[in-house]
Amino acid sequence: MKRKAERKDFSGEAKICLLGEDIEFSATIQDISLSGIRIIVTGRIVKANTLIEIKMCVDGRPIQCNGRVAWTLPLRPGFGDIILFDAGIELINVIPEDSEFLKKFCGS
Repeated sequence: MKRKAERKDFSGEAKICLLGEDIEFSATIQDISLSGIRIIVTGRIVKANTLIEIKMCVDGRPIQCNGRVAWTLPLRPGFGDIILFDAGIELINVIPEDSEFLKKFCGS
């Protein structure tokens, strides 16, 4: 499947909350584009098609939006058998100003 937008390597932290839940957990951003991010989730199982809220800071700019888990891939157990997942997140409900910022940041 062809990606909607070019990905840019990016390392950063994101706070993720499953819609309808109050529990926030951390994820590490691996790359970013105008349409999505790839994250590593530690100690939490996240399934495809799950809707989430995302809080992240990109190049000093706080961005908050929703997302949909497009795919997940279990990784090898982490330290002390902690579960690690690689996940692709489609960004949705991004405000126009943040979308324009991501477009410039990613060079799209």
